[in-house]
Amino acid sequence: MAKKTTEKEGGEKVPSKKSKKNEPALTPEMREEQIRLAAYYRWEQKGKNHGSDSDDWLEAEDTLTD
Repeated sequence: MAKKTTEKEGGEKVPSKKSKKNEPALTPEMREEQIRLAAYYRWEQKGKNHGSDSDDWLEAEDTLTD
C-alpha cells in the first residue's frame, strides 16, 4: 500500500498528515498519564516549587486538550 503524499510549493512531495479519524482513541488512563507527565515537567521547569501541583496539573490539562 502506497503512502499518501501531498505536493508542497515547488513540486516537493511530502507525506500527508493523518486525520484525527485515523488516530487511536486515548483511554482515560493514557490521558491521565500524559497530563501527569506534562504537569511534572512544568513543575520541574518552574523550579520544583512545592504547593503548585494543582496549578501545574490544570495548565498541563489545558495544554493537552487544545
